[in-house]
Amino acid sequence: MVTETRRGALPVLGTCARWTRLAWRPLVIAALGTLMSSVTAAELLVTMPQVREPYRSVLNQIVDGLERTASVRLVVLDEAALARTGAVLPQGERVVIALGISAVKASSPLRNQLPVAVGAILTPDGHPPLPGISLEADPDLLFARLRLLRPNIRTVYWLYRPVRNGWLLDHAEEAAHAHDLELIAIATENARTAAQRYQEILNRVDSSIEAVWLTQDPALLSVDSALPDILNRAWTKNIVVFSGSVQHVAHGVLFALFPDNVAMGEDLAQLALAHADGETVTFTPNRSLRSAINRRTAEHLGITVDARDYDLVLPAR
Repeated sequence: MVTETRRGALPVLGTCARWTRLAWRPLVIAALGTLMSSVTAAELLVTMPQVREPYRSVLNQIVDGLERTASVRLVVLDEAALARTGAVLPQGERVVIALGISAVKASSPLRNQLPVAVGAILTPDGHPPLPGISLEADPDLLFARLRLLRPNIRTVYWLYRPVRNGWLLDHAEEAAHAHDLELIAIATENARTAAQRYQEILNRVDSSIEAVWLTQDPALLSVDSALPDILNRAWTKNIVVFSGSVQHVAHGVLFALFPDNVAMGEDLAQLALAHADGETVTFTPNRSLRSAINRRTAEHLGITVDARDYDLVLPAR
């Protein structure tokens, strides 16, 4: 099933809907018919899968951000539509934005008709990669926050799985250089090896000048088993551990920068329209971020927390 919604393109309808007197109804109906026949096409053709919460709310918030920048024709695809070639046809839009990996795959037939941008995914898709914005936090902003909280940090350890985060390595190395940090990036393929590497790192880290940047990759880091062990070791040695996951902060990681979905949608709309105009755009980490800090961990590390500097302070008092 394909569900379509026209959003952000009919501002006049709100005014018409406020007319309530029965005598005006024929005129309103006539006016709406004229409007619908003459309205121009939406700028953005947005496709996304039919999913459950909490992912559905993430996608809807991104769409809200898209609508703040451009008019949107939203197409929600169920499993059958995602698997069917030609389930979505352009209707005069300028560019396609596919949200979520299944919608990105389903957008393949559209790529010969319109420019395509992608969002709500973690890794690039296509060769060359389609332009878009990842859910991964920009390392530049993570490292900036780290240096703000702990200016003495000089080295950051990061475990990553190349198939998922290999594309992020260049961004991370460039950001580390910009913040006068040494990034020790360790390629790892599975959770067992990652657990061993984390133990080795935490056993030798000099907490006064070194920190650990945790992956969000569930194939490397289990929130239920590996994370508690990492945080216990870090607590004992006063090691700064940070992340791009607010869930990690709830468990005891010092801080995280996580997506501001509405603002990310605005950025994605601007990128897609630039792509439609022929500008060179790429697949980039997300710079529209919110911040979270664990108050208990910060106090343990001797870091003063001003709640006004963060969107979320945990645990709540």
